[in-house]
Amino acid sequence: MNWVYRTMIVTAADAVTARTIAEGIAPVSGAGMWTSALSPDGNAPATHYISTGSIGPEWGPMLPLATWELVYDEQHPEGVWTETSSYPGEPATLWAACQQYQIPVTEQQVLDLFAHSDVTTQEPAEALQRMGLKLVQAGEP
Repeated sequence: MNWVYRTMIVTAADAVTARTIAEGIAPVSGAGMWTSALSPDGNAPATHYISTGSIGPEWGPMLPLATWELVYDEQHPEGVWTETSSYPGEPATLWAACQQYQIPVTEQQVLDLFAHSDVTTQEPAEALQRMGLKLVQAGEP
């Protein structure tokens, strides 16, 4: 299986959970994920965090995935983002991995992470534009 490209945006409330899981399962490649802070106006405090790049083949089928298309019509000449497909992922599989690796998160935290995350194959700039988010320019993550 091949590595796959993903842009993953999590809420600020779920960022610690996402980091803990990533670092617990993959200490080297998981370290440093979800440290780029985002907000609607580019100012602190962060409302979301983003991580983007290639992920191992074991992660692709486990994570949720949405596909979006910018659709233009008479009512939306500037275009409107439309979700064209979605895959809910496998939170039970991730929860089992958390238990196997003794990662200190609850099953509810895993479910919340899946429910609140935006995972796509979009380039980061495109995903940020779609979600109305900007990189936070000041402060620490």
